Parts: sequence; structure tokens; C-alpha cells
Amino acid sequence: MEDSSLERIPVLTLASGDSLSIPVYTIKGSKPGAPSAYLQSAMHGSEVQGSLVLALLLDYLAKHPPLGDIRIVPNCNPLGLSNKRGEYTDGRFDPVRGDNWNRKYFLPSSELDWEDFFKKHKKSPDAELFKAFRKELKSALEKREPRSSGDRMAVALQRLSIDYDICLDLHCANRSVRHAYVPHYAKEDARYLGIKFQLVMPDDKFGGAMDEVFFAPWTELARRTGRKSIPVQSFTVELGSHEEVSTRDGKEDLESILNYLRHRGVVKGKARKLQPVACPLKNYHVISAPKGGIVEFVAPLGKRVKRGQVVMRMLNFGTKPKFTELKSPVSGFPILHHSSAIANEGAELFKIAGV
Repeated sequence: MEDSSLERIPVLTLASGDSLSIPVYTIKGSKPGAPSAYLQSAMHGSEVQGSLVLALLLDYLAKHPPLGDIRIVPNCNPLGLSNKRGEYTDGRFDPVRGDNWNRKYFLPSSELDWEDFFKKHKKSPDAELFKAFRKELKSALEKREPRSSGDRMAVALQRLSIDYDICLDLHCANRSVRHAYVPHYAKEDARYLGIKFQLVMPDDKFGGAMDEVFFAPWTELARRTGRKSIPVQSFTVELGSHEEVSTRDGKEDLESILNYLRHRGVVKGKARKLQPVACPLKNYHVISAPKGGIVEFVAPLGKRVKRGQVVMRMLNFGTKPKFTELKSPVSGFPILHHSSAIANEGAELFKIAGV
């Protein structure tokens, strides 16, 4: 592949003194000024379908050089990927701090002196304003002193992505159909993602996930300045179930991502506009376990259910076995369910997009 490079970035130091690193592939685009894209996968260790898809993407780019710069981090969390318990991967939470790996990111705009920034750039044209704002975000990230090894890894990934126009963070979710989290302002462009089910987030949402720390500073800038243009887009794309990898599905996943990149002008080719099932995040309903038990998931994922329809049956043992039917609170599409048939009280068993 011409104009490409591989770099290994140390991100975590182990008690032994050894260090873990992430592979970073950077491909130079052929068209000056073309939009650029950053893609990463496997922040949660068990969610590796995206790693396969990014391997396929690297192979594709070797044969079809991109127009814009592309950076690919296929295994962005080496500790999560290696955190096994028998056959299962406990790679969702930091084993040192116990918190979610995907909630460790730093919001760089929180360090910005907005009043001083506006004094200098309030009347600047968009291009000049955006350039100055990105410089401020980069400066905040460079000054950031992580409080833990997990924070250091998150900041390293943010520094790798900050210069790019697009961020695609590839995940998987329990047992699920493919779906994406989409900021409201980007929902029209998201129609080119090739992902049927899309959860539309408020533009001011911030929970600490990678897609949010990427777009949230820019939507805040737009609100504060009254500018309508937002130069970046970011999505979390859930590529099916965790602990599973499929090359057949991966080829379809690759085509979905390429379709969006074609639409944005990052790679060559004609894009197709699709019609997803879009659900506002506020209408995404969770059914939790009313008590512990053994659960049979009845409703198939991705197929419409009606309000009041039985979607699960729960088995409990008392004086005699008892089955309890759990019904959907809304009409819509089941997106994901609990990974195991064994559930403790309060577990999130089923998520349904109410549309």
C-alpha cells in the first residue's frame, strides 16, 4: 500500500514492567482537502467483529487507495482483549478501577476558556474558526495528565483521532442485530451507513463514550456561536453479537462502512442512500429482570413486536417451578438481549426500539 505506515503505540505498563501497545495504521489520501476518517475497534475485549472488518478494510485500501487520510486502530485495547476467564472475555471493564473502558475519555472542550476564545474568533469565518478550535482541543489533550493507566490509553486514542473529520467506533452488543448510535445533526448522512437500525441521540448528549467526546465539543461550539455547520461526524456502530466473528458478515459490514466513506468523499465510488429504522434514544426501552431466574428469549431480534406481546419467559423454582411471561412495553423492534439465559435481578434483559 503506497503512502501507508504502521506504528505501535505503548498504552499500558504491566506490573512486570512489560508494556502493551496498539497497532496504528495510517494511510495517506491522494486528494488534498478530502475528508479524513479515523476507525477503531475492540475497546471492549469481547467485541471483535470490528477488528475483522478493519482487517478487510486494510486489504481493500491496499488495492483501492483512498482520497482522504484514513487511520485504523483495529485492537485499541490490548488489556481488554486479553482479559479472559476460561472461555469468556471479561473485557468490558477496567480490572484496576472497575469502570467501563468506553467511559474513560476526556472532554477537551471542558478546559477551554470560551470567553477568551470568542474574543479572538467570534467574527472569524467558519474555516478559520474551526482550525483555531481544533488547535485548542489538541492543546487540551496534550496537557491532559491521566489519573490511571486506563485514562492514559483513552487519551492516547483521542490524540490519535483528533485531527480527523470522521470517527467510527466499532463495537458489538450482547446478542444483537447491527445498529448504530447517531447524533441528531448527522442523521441524514447516517442513512448511508448501511445499518438498518439507528438510535438517534440528542446533540448535547455526553456520557463519556468515544463517539460523544469526538462530536460533543463541536456541537457545543455550534450552540455557543450560532453556527449551523458542524465539520465532524462520529458514530458508534454495533456489529452484531460479542464473542463472535464472521467473515461472511464482515464483508457486508465492510460494504456498509465503505458506502458511508464513499458518500463523504473519503474513498472513491458511488454511494447508495438507504432508509434505516430510526429511533430517538428516548424511545429505546429496556426490560429489566424483575427477579433472578432462567430466561428464554422468545421474540426474534430485528423483527417487529407489538405492545403487550410476550418477548421472554422466566423460570423460577419455589414450591414448584413457575414460569413468568415478560411483555414488551411498546411496539417496535427488539435490538438486543442478555448474553446469558441466567439473569440476576435487575439485569437488562431486552432492549427494544420503540418506533
